[in-house]
Amino acid sequence: MKKTLLALALGGLLILSACGDKNIKSNKIEENNKKVSTENINKDAIKYDLGFYGTFDTYVEIAIYSDDEDFAKENLEYAKMRFEDLHKLFDNYKNYTGLANVKSINDNAGIKPTVVNDTLFKLIKDSVDDYKNISHKTNIALGPVTKIWNDYRDLYDSGKTKEEVIKLKGEAIPSDAELEKLRPLTNMNNIILNEENNSVEIGKGMALDLGSTAKGFATELVARELEERGVKSAVISAGGNVRIIGKPLDGRDNFRIGIQNPEVENGEDTICVVNVVGTSVVTSGDYQRYFTVDGVRYCHIIDPDTLKPSNNLKSVTIIKGDSGLCDFLSTAAFNSSDDEIKYLAEKTDSAIIWVDKDMNIKFTESASRFIDN
Repeated sequence: MKKTLLALALGGLLILSACGDKNIKSNKIEENNKKVSTENINKDAIKYDLGFYGTFDTYVEIAIYSDDEDFAKENLEYAKMRFEDLHKLFDNYKNYTGLANVKSINDNAGIKPTVVNDTLFKLIKDSVDDYKNISHKTNIALGPVTKIWNDYRDLYDSGKTKEEVIKLKGEAIPSDAELEKLRPLTNMNNIILNEENNSVEIGKGMALDLGSTAKGFATELVARELEERGVKSAVISAGGNVRIIGKPLDGRDNFRIGIQNPEVENGEDTICVVNVVGTSVVTSGDYQRYFTVDGVRYCHIIDPDTLKPSNNLKSVTIIKGDSGLCDFLSTAAFNSSDDEIKYLAEKTDSAIIWVDKDMNIKFTESASRFIDN
């Protein structure tokens, strides 16, 4: 998935499209005329931005604020290149010559370990460690299960009727029996990591799907590299993964991020606004990649306990510094009860805002300081 946010960034309205949106539109920035304090303003700073498709199944937009045009444009191109490289590395659908990626690991399932580079090994290790130490509700070994649900969604997205899908698949949606046969293949303990040679091994029939953690990990990595290259103020939006570098340069103390109303799919309505600086805001929701059968919506976020699309919430938003951890937590929280969400926030020192299936807006005490009243 993920996710749709509206970011009011440095004097403009940045509309961010979600990954997998059925009608992806170009992001755009619309300038406003809000007056701000003249204290600490860099009057020479200008916004330079770059948007592109083709990575992580979403539209990525990056805005860098600088008084040096060449510096800003050079770093925008660098960030685009890094997103493209990381997309290939984390891709579980396509092989690339000379590159050991997630597809390579899945191709070798039950055959042999796959030696990968430090970046991919760290992503997988972080995902496994967070599963064991934080929550089992984000499971990167759900590949066989997500594939079945994706196959059904593709059929409905192509215009097939329920009757046509039943004729092709035997069922309108995956049966309980079919799903339960796959449960042994989703055991995270069967992901064997060898830190001595950076190898990853999975059992026969298994498949890794890093959709719940890869985009956030990539966004965080690119942000940190831009900071190392001297970028002081920027906003990266990769679908619903928003990573902010630094503070605004127009005199304001923070950025304002609007969380999309889950019932308005065009992304032009918000349910609340948060004030943040130098952090990440990541949202997961049921309103982008889904299909509907007999009035029931089946979203792309799979609950590892039921092996079915989760239906507890409409959306959940995580606020914390590390975009990679936020991505992990947004999936875990989406598959959790209210009490479990509160526990996740306390355990990880994160702020969480969520919308339940009845459109009630809830938030942890830690999130209250960010909400714009």
